Amino acid sequence: MNDRGLESLLAGIAPEGGEIFSAPWEARAFAIALGLSEAGVFSWDEFRARLIEEIGAADRVRERDGTSSHGEYYQHFLRAIERTAADKGIASAAEVALRLSALEGSGR
Repeated sequence: MNDRGLESLLAGIAPEGGEIFSAPWEARAFAIALGLSEAGVFSWDEFRARLIEEIGAADRVRERDGTSSHGEYYQHFLRAIERTAADKGIASAAEVALRLSALEGSGR
């Protein structure tokens, strides 16, 4: 998906202040998940369910450990892409993790 396509998809849904993503890698992660879904690799509902699982697991750890770290949404997003792609057999979990780690690191 090109940047123009992402912009049109997200038009009108930006929160006040206009920024949806706090870093370029977050937009790229979103575009990857959306592109894989549009290509039929997995459904958006499958991805969303995995994302909910990832966030829930992190919430349980925070509750157990008494931490209050926030702002990790796209970290969960990356793990959800990794696990969903691995479950679908398009790449090993290690391959996906390596590529997503590079994506995350490139935007900081």
